[in-house]
Amino acid sequence: MATAEALKTIPLLENFYGEFYRPLNWESGPKSRNYFAKIRKGNKSLFDRIFLKSYVIDEQIVFKKSDFPEGEIIEQKSVYIKGTKKETTFHGFFIIHTNSKGIYGENISQKDTLEYFEYKEQFPELQESAKTKLRLKLGDVIRKLSQKYGDQVIVDVLVDIMEEYFPNT
Repeated sequence: MATAEALKTIPLLENFYGEFYRPLNWESGPKSRNYFAKIRKGNKSLFDRIFLKSYVIDEQIVFKKSDFPEGEIIEQKSVYIKGTKKETTFHGFFIIHTNSKGIYGENISQKDTLEYFEYKEQFPELQESAKTKLRLKLGDVIRKLSQKYGDQVIVDVLVDIMEEYFPNT
């Protein structure tokens, strides 16, 4: 059963200028280490990371919106180094959702990410399936309605719909 937590997205970047977006959870300064990376199933480790290129505009770190396609799994990590200790201030795996105002991430666990990659390996012909496209479209609608009516109302309505249309599942 869906929970309100599953519907939450976290703003990751906001529009800075045109197709450039500024990260919201980003440590600045010479003692910080930050990255966005596209996540792939790893060969030698759990995940392979393809680090996204950042740009500097007016002393602001920015990224291109085209590097964050809808539905892509992205990892963001921000670390601040204090002496010999590293303090992770923000970290997560996210399914990307975008609009003109910003780039958002729907939290996904590392376990769910691994399951997703296993599914893609088992059924490669379904990667761009109607189910995937439908999930992205429904996800957008649910997020918009959730912002308007609140998470719990949307969860309750979805549960009612599932029980009404699919009573035997």
